[in-house]
This record gives sequence, C-alpha cells and structure tokens, in this order.
Amino acid sequence: MAISRCSTSGCIADRVESMHKIRSALLLVLLIAAAPPVRAAGLLDAPLSFSATRTVTVNGKPYTGTVFHVPGHERHEQVLLGMQQVFLLDDKQGEGFLVLPALKTMVEFAFPPLLSALVDPGLRKEPVGEEMVENLPATKYRVGQTAPDGTRGEGFAWISRRGVLLKLDATVVAPGGHRTAIGMILSGLKEAPQSAELFTLPPGLARLPAEALAPLLGITLR
Repeated sequence: MAISRCSTSGCIADRVESMHKIRSALLLVLLIAAAPPVRAAGLLDAPLSFSATRTVTVNGKPYTGTVFHVPGHERHEQVLLGMQQVFLLDDKQGEGFLVLPALKTMVEFAFPPLLSALVDPGLRKEPVGEEMVENLPATKYRVGQTAPDGTRGEGFAWISRRGVLLKLDATVVAPGGHRTAIGMILSGLKEAPQSAELFTLPPGLARLPAEALAPLLGITLR
C-alpha cells in the first residue's frame, strides 16, 4: 500500500514500502515506553522526568534514538532511512503525533489496541527476579496479554525501582499468526526536568490525513 504524492508529503511515498514492515512493532515499543501513569497500575508507570538513549530492536535490527519523558507525555526522536521523525505521545488522550520536521508535516494517530491491553490494570505480571540493566537495579517481570483485535503480546519487562521501563524483550503475534520480535533498552538515563516545548507540536505544520499513517506504521487506524 502506498500514499499519493503531494506537495506536503514530498518523498514519503518513496519510503513507504521499505518502512512498512517495521513500523507497527516500532510504534508499539515507543508507546509501551510511555505507558500511562494512571492505567499502568505501577508496572509501566514512570512518575518522573528523564531523558535517555533508547534502542529499539525489531526482528534483530536495531534503531537508536532519544527519548524525553515527563509524567503523561513522551517524545521520541528517531532517524530512519535518512529521515528524522519525532513521536509526541499524550497518554491522557490516548493519542500521538508523528512529526516529520524536514517536510513540515504531521499525522495524528490513536494508540493501537495492544497498548491498551498491556497497560490494563488487570494485566497479569509475574516478577521473576532482580537484575541490573545499564547499571540500574530492576525487577524483571513476565508479562502477556491479548488485545481485543486478537493481537497477542508476551515476554519480559524490566522496571527500575523508580518505575521506569528500562528494558523490554517480547514477541507480538498478529491475528493471522505473523510473529514480530521486539525489544527495547534505555541507556544513559538522566533524571532531570524537561522543557514543556519538547512535548508541544511546533507551529506551521501541514496535517496529513490519518490514512497516511497506515502505510507508514503498518497498522489499521480506527
């Protein structure tokens, strides 16, 4: 599936096919790392402000970027195929924005169903031990949940004593049986106040329709 060329989307269409296969899992990892404090019931709650280097791995291929977090909001900066992308996530509203600064465009999107399932207070979580992650003590949990659309996620999550998701190692199984191995690890975590401007949409962006996100993320928006 590809999107049409237009003056605001520029070269996006040229990159759609190569990005399609990694986006759904990548977005899921980004959103899990920004789990809502209220709904997370302590498992994925990060009630502090910090920045860190974040490496996401999708089917063995790593993607490294920067994450900025304050309770209720998160910003992820990533460069993929030479294009800088910024994800702005609003946990209270359950929505986010994909910003393409070079093209001065943005797309608004809703969180995928599996995220809601993974941060549900009823999520079964089994502590299996204590480990060090990037020199920080963390509790390792076994987690697993099935979303209303049939997508299944299961694996392990490492949560720091301060409530930060430091590491994730999981498998996502689509309703049709397709399996995607996903992982995430934070390094260089620095607790510090973050500027409110980091989590605000910059002015002058052209808004692409929600349909433009589906080929980029490999998900169906509803």
